[in-house]
Amino acid sequence: MCNIIKPIKEAIVCLESHSSNLANCYYNLLKLAIAINNISTEHQIMFRNYCITKFNSRYKEFNCDEYLLSYFLHPGYKGNLN
Repeated sequence: MCNIIKPIKEAIVCLESHSSNLANCYYNLLKLAIAINNISTEHQIMFRNYCITKFNSRYKEFNCDEYLLSYFLHPGYKGNLN
């Protein structure tokens, strides 16, 4: 569960900064998706399913071409978020 808390904390810190923009938001959202996807399905299936449900509901708010373009133009994008 610690592997999911760290990306959430990093996203909050990043998005609370004065220099944050929508590209940072989308970038951190995708990093969070990777962390959720890596949650163990053997021991934490209910928590993982809850996270996926909540993530999908929030992702619908950001699912537009402008945000996707801003992600590809983000300096942190190198084809791999890990």
